[in-house]
Amino acid sequence: MQGMQKLLTAAVMSLSLLLAACGSSIDLVDAGTYTGTVDKAVPDEQEIYVTLDNGKRLELYFTEQTQLMRDDKPAQFAELSEGTPVSVTVSREGNANKPQKVEIRTR
Repeated sequence: MQGMQKLLTAAVMSLSLLLAACGSSIDLVDAGTYTGTVDKAVPDEQEIYVTLDNGKRLELYFTEQTQLMRDDKPAQFAELSEGTPVSVTVSREGNANKPQKVEIRTR
């Protein structure tokens, strides 16, 4: 029984270390417009993770009001992927940044 408990404890500690190493913190910024690069796009959740040029990392959930643009024309969420350069205009609501506009940068 003690062997099983030690094994379980070791497994939980290993998982905790793995999650800590893999996870990146999410930052909050003041309302404004920022440039950066998409780290990850999650189409099912209409969510993107963006690392800003200043090193901060944002988690942004799109709403019906979020404008997604490319070359001043509406764009599709499918155009966002890892490495896509973007300009994001966000508001700050409590402990979350809300994307008002995401512009895919092509120039």
